[in-house]
Amino acid sequence: MNKKIGFGKKRLIAEIINQTWKTDDPTNMKFSFKDILYILQELGENEGVKYLEKKTDNRGYNVFRDFTNYVLYRNLANYDSLLLLTSDKGTGKSNAAIMIARQWCSLLGIRFNPAKHLAYSNNDVMRKIDELPKFSPLVADESVRFASSADWNKSESKQLRKKIAEVRTKHMLFILCFPLKIYKMEKTYLESFTNYWCDLFGRGLGAIYVKDKNPVNDSWRMKDFKFTGSYTEFTNLREVEKKLKKHPNFWKIIKFPKAPDWLYNRYLKVREDNVYNDEQIRDSVTSVDIHKALLILALQDVMMNDTSLNMNRIMLHIKNTYDIPITKNNIQNLLLDSKNLITKIREENLK
Repeated sequence: MNKKIGFGKKRLIAEIINQTWKTDDPTNMKFSFKDILYILQELGENEGVKYLEKKTDNRGYNVFRDFTNYVLYRNLANYDSLLLLTSDKGTGKSNAAIMIARQWCSLLGIRFNPAKHLAYSNNDVMRKIDELPKFSPLVADESVRFASSADWNKSESKQLRKKIAEVRTKHMLFILCFPLKIYKMEKTYLESFTNYWCDLFGRGLGAIYVKDKNPVNDSWRMKDFKFTGSYTEFTNLREVEKKLKKHPNFWKIIKFPKAPDWLYNRYLKVREDNVYNDEQIRDSVTSVDIHKALLILALQDVMMNDTSLNMNRIMLHIKNTYDIPITKNNIQNLLLDSKNLITKIREENLK
């Protein structure tokens, strides 16, 4: 069965696929039994199994939907829930968080709004806990700012821990995006607040773990991970799942859908509007940065009052005078960044 497939048979298999898959949706492709049997015979046993595994991996987002449904039912049964999302940079923590929050809102019949359901600081989280209705989702997109073990003793972090501990009657879904290793999370969040932990090991792919209820155990059985074995970005998905199943807290492999562009762009805008809530970024701002931001905003004021001056003229002037092209989108981003910085400075001065 491991013989090479001839050109004619490859063409025949391709024709079966093209004739049977009459859709652009890869999750809605169907075969008859004879088609599958024929292709398996032609590909050979090993390749056929690989093919079916690949098709199964891409068949949809059932675990994603089932998990969100389950957590909602749990909250309806007089609980609240906290989901911790961890991963390396670039594997889609924020995308996973907003898609779960969006699915949650869809089940409740409300619209997910990044400006309303995302928070970027301790005060922002506490304010939205008070303002949001019962059963709302709340995504802490940069939870490292308050949930890191390095910040556990800060007064605002203590206030937030107390707030979350007291808010069970609102039955909210808290989602924390944490960019560091899980052992760097503050112990109260990890041991007392977190109900489910999803570690993303690939773009849009993660493993869900459920808390161990045995009171004498470490809730997440960290030491048991040394028995699961290692895996890399090149490890086959089924092999990764096989290894992770050895861990007693492992539940399922979950695949997250990609957020539509319009929603992700709205999320990016909310994130950019909150960039100066990051203490490290704010501390790096110099008086020169502030003066540059003021000059850019002053130019915007001039443009608003002088109808003969517009953004196209500025772009053309820069290109003709300095021989460096700049896009309208770049100018708008500079204006927005300057506005955010000056707004933050003014708020600090009013305190």
